[in-house]
Amino acid sequence: MNKVVNFNDKIFFYNRRVPSSNTTLIKGVANILIDPGYNPIIKTKALNPLMREAGINFKDIDEIWFTHSHPDHTGLTYYLLQEKAIKVICHPLAKDLIEIEPPIRGLIETEKFDDSILKKLYPTEERKRKRLDTLVRYIVKFYATFFTVGNHAFKADDYFTHGENRHGIKIVFLPGHTFDEVGFSLGSTLITGDLIATFSFKRPAVLNVPTSDIDNAISSLKKILEISPELILPGHGNYSTIDVRLISEIYNQTVNLREKGILLLKNTHSFIDYAFGLQKILPLFTLRIQERLALLYIIYKSYVKSKD
Repeated sequence: MNKVVNFNDKIFFYNRRVPSSNTTLIKGVANILIDPGYNPIIKTKALNPLMREAGINFKDIDEIWFTHSHPDHTGLTYYLLQEKAIKVICHPLAKDLIEIEPPIRGLIETEKFDDSILKKLYPTEERKRKRLDTLVRYIVKFYATFFTVGNHAFKADDYFTHGENRHGIKIVFLPGHTFDEVGFSLGSTLITGDLIATFSFKRPAVLNVPTSDIDNAISSLKKILEISPELILPGHGNYSTIDVRLISEIYNQTVNLREKGILLLKNTHSFIDYAFGLQKILPLFTLRIQERLALLYIIYKSYVKSKD
C-alpha cells in the first residue's frame, strides 16, 4: 500500500507500488525530489500524497535527483518539467539513457550482452552469438515496455561526482545493480536505489539486468558498511532500520555467490552444466526468474574478468 513516512519533518519517504520506484523528498534550503518514479496513467498526480504530507507543491521543488536511470525511477520527470523548470542531476553515465527518445531504445541498446564476453563463450560460433544477443534484446524489450509506456526523454542539467557534498548530503556512487547507481547519505540515513532489497536481508545484492556487475556490487556494499547507516530508504520495499550485521549478511551472500559461481565454472565442461548447477546454488525463494537468468551472464562476466 502506498504510504508516506515523515522523518524529522525533513525527509519524506513515499513507499510506492510497482511499477513505480519509491520516491523520497528532502526539504531544506533546496527541496530535492529523489526518484520521481513512474505512473503513466495519472502522471504527476501520483505524487500528490507526498506533496500534501510535506506541505509543498510541485512548484516548490528545486532539484530532481536520480539514484539511477531506470524508467521506473525517472518516468515522471518529463511531466514534472512541463509544470516547472527544475534542475535535473544524475550520474554522468545516466545521460545517454535519459536523453534518448524513445527511452526504451536507450534501454535496449544499453542492457545487452558485451560482445567480448560472448566471444569468450562462443569464440568460433558467430551464429550462436547473434542468436543469444537477439534473445536478450527481446527479453529486455519485453520487460522494458511495461516500464516505459508514456515515457519521454529529457535533459540532465548537472552530474554528481563521488564523495561530493550537496546541500549537506554526501554523494556516494554505488554501482552494481546498474553502472550509474548513486546513494545519498545524510546523518544516519542512506537513500539507495536497487542495489539492496530491504524486503529480505538473507539474499545477495540485486543483480537482475545484463549491465549488473557482481564485482562492483561487492565494492559498493563495502562502501555502505563504511557509512554504517542506521536507516535505509530503498528504491523498492519499505524503509528499514538496520545495523551493520544486516548489511554484512548481504555482503557475505554476494561474495559467496560469486565464489561458488566461479568455482562452478572452473569445474564444469559446458555452459549448460553451469546453467543448471548455478540454479541449484542460488537462494531458493528470494530471486525472481529474471534475476536467475541474468546471474548466469553476470557471474560468467566476473569469471572472464578474473582470468584476463
